[in-house]
Amino acid sequence: MTAAWQPPFNPPQSDDSADLVAIETVEADRVRASVKVLGDLDIATAPTLFAVLQAHLAAGRRFLRLDVAGVTFLDAAALTGITGIHHAALARRGTLVLTGVAERTARVLRLAGLDDVLFVGGPRSDDDLDAPGSDERHRVFPARLVPWTPLAALHDAAADD
Repeated sequence: MTAAWQPPFNPPQSDDSADLVAIETVEADRVRASVKVLGDLDIATAPTLFAVLQAHLAAGRRFLRLDVAGVTFLDAAALTGITGIHHAALARRGTLVLTGVAERTARVLRLAGLDDVLFVGGPRSDDDLDAPGSDERHRVFPARLVPWTPLAALHDAAADD
C-alpha cells in the first residue's frame, strides 16, 4: 500500500493565514469530492488545503476536483503540494482535476512545467455549471492534448454512478 503523501514541510500556522484563504468542500459523495479555494495558496495556507484533500483521499474519494477560480496567489509550496496530491490520487487509481484555471494560474503552471503533469480545466469554475443553459455533464479540457487512457474510462464510469 502506498503511504499517504505528506507536504515536504509543515510551517507553523499564524492567525493571519486563516484570513488569507478559504477552503470549502462544496460537494462530496462516496468516490468524488469537489473543493473550492478562495484567496492565497502559499507556504502558510497550503497545508490546510492539503489536509482537506488528503482527508478526502483517506475517505475513499479518489476523484477530486479543485476549483481554483478564486485563487489570487500561488507559490512553489502550493504547486509542490498540489502535485503531491495529484500523484497520491493517481496511486489510488483516481484523479485530481484543477477547474476554474484563470490565465494567470495557467501561466504559472506552464512556467513550472506542470501543465503537462496535472489535469487542468479551463477558466470556467464550478459556479458556471449552475448558469442557465450550462452543460450538465462536467468536462475537462487539458491545457495540452493528452491521449485517452483506461484511467479516463474509469473516471467517466465513476461520474455516471
